[in-house]
Amino acid sequence: MTARRPGRPRAALDDAIAEATIRLLSVHGYRGLSMGAVATEARIGKPTLYRRFPTKAELVASVLLGLPASGAMRDTSDDTREALASLLASTAQAVASPGGLTILGSVLAEAPADPSLLAAFREAVFRPQHHVVHGILRAGIEDGRVRSDLDIEAVDAMLFGALLARAILGEPVDAAWAQRVTDAAWPAVARDAEGSR
Repeated sequence: MTARRPGRPRAALDDAIAEATIRLLSVHGYRGLSMGAVATEARIGKPTLYRRFPTKAELVASVLLGLPASGAMRDTSDDTREALASLLASTAQAVASPGGLTILGSVLAEAPADPSLLAAFREAVFRPQHHVVHGILRAGIEDGRVRSDLDIEAVDAMLFGALLARAILGEPVDAAWAQRVTDAAWPAVARDAEGSR
């Protein structure tokens, strides 16, 4: 009787599936992604993939929710302005990475047919980032650098809405751009501007 070869450890298998899904999703988008292609790319059998993820939507949602999120990053700067610029720059880098806009665009395009995909993307990317931005600004209010009456939601939308708009236009979104945008928004954020209003 031939001994059965052990399979890959669960963690390694999960990593292989996630990496294959992201690679293919970034090239082909959600509509062009197939379970067979993911299995081939991850070097596993289709039955193994289907046992873990019965549908493509479940696979993609699970992978998106497992992505390292911006909310996991810890800002080490005590300077509110620099902390915002740093977060904007790291988010810009993710958006500008190969396939970043393809993934976002395909998820948005499929949202009417499968709202769970957009929900997963929100939880994986936007909500963690939202949480970090709000934390940075609230800390700035507490230490006196930021206006006490600041509309935090509006500043969040200004900074990260500008990022998405520029990326969609195909313009560069690098660290220098992130610093320029943060500097332009700062007079509306800084506490020392309160007295001039």
